[in-house]
Amino acid sequence: MVDLPSLVKSTLEGDRRSFDAVMMLTASARKAKSVVEILPKDLPLTVLTSQARVNDSLTEAGIETTKMEENLSAQGLGVLNHVHDLILQAMGEGRISRGERMLVVLAEPVEGVIVIDTTMLSANRLATLSQEFSIDLEILTKVMELARHIGSRGREGHFIGALFAIGPLPALRKYSTALVLNPFKGHPTEKRDIADDANHESMAEFAWLDGAILFNREGIASDAGRYIQVPAGIVPKSGEGGRHLAARSISQLAECIAICVSSNGTITLYANGRDRYKVKLS
Repeated sequence: MVDLPSLVKSTLEGDRRSFDAVMMLTASARKAKSVVEILPKDLPLTVLTSQARVNDSLTEAGIETTKMEENLSAQGLGVLNHVHDLILQAMGEGRISRGERMLVVLAEPVEGVIVIDTTMLSANRLATLSQEFSIDLEILTKVMELARHIGSRGREGHFIGALFAIGPLPALRKYSTALVLNPFKGHPTEKRDIADDANHESMAEFAWLDGAILFNREGIASDAGRYIQVPAGIVPKSGEGGRHLAARSISQLAECIAICVSSNGTITLYANGRDRYKVKLS
C-alpha cells in the first residue's frame, strides 16, 4: 500500500527544482487531509474529487475542493489522460502559466505522484481553436464540460452519444434540418446560455435527442434535434460512425467547431473537417 504523504514529502524534498502548484485527485478525505498537512502553506493547491461526501468533508475542514461530475474511480489508468486535459484547460483559462512545474498527487483511482513541466505539454489546442474561430475560450471549455458531463454519466449505466456545433447560425441551419420541434424556442437567452452551469442539465436532456444542438459564437443554444445533412462528396472514413461523420461534415461545411460525444465515452472536437482534439473518458 502506498504511503502517499511520505511519497509527496520525499518528492518535494528530493526534487532539485521547486514546484509552482499542486493538483490532487482524491476519493478519500482522510488521505487528502494527510497530504495537505505536509504541503508548504504558500504552495497553490487544487483538490478535485468525484465523491460528494469527500467534497463536503474537505470543504468543512477548510480545504477548497472542486466536485467533478466524472466518476474518476471508474477510469483506471485513463485518469492520466484526464489529468493532461485538466492541465491544458487550466492553462487555456490562465489559471496555470506555461513553464510552471506541477506536482500531481493521485489518490483516485490509483495512488502516486507525477511531476509535470508544462513547457513539455503540447500547445493548448482549445485556446488555439477559440482564437481561430472567434469563440471565447470560456464558451468552448463550457461546451467541453457539458460533453464530459454527458459522456461520463450516460443513462442507466451506459454511455450516451451527443453532438454540438458552435458557429454562425445561418450556416449551421443551412446544412441541417429539424427532426423535432425546437425545444429551445421561446426560452429567454439566459436559459440558453452555456456559460451558466445551471442550464447544463436541461441541455444534457436535449442533447440525448437525435440530432445536434446548435450554439452561436456567444454560447447561446438556438436549436436542438437538428439533422446534419452530409453531402455525397463527404464520405465516411474507415470505422467512422454516423455521428462522427455528421460532426466532421458540419465543421467543414459551416466552417465551425463540432463536438461529438460517442457512445464509447470519447469526446472528439472537429474543426474545418479535421479531428483537432480528443478526450477518452474511460
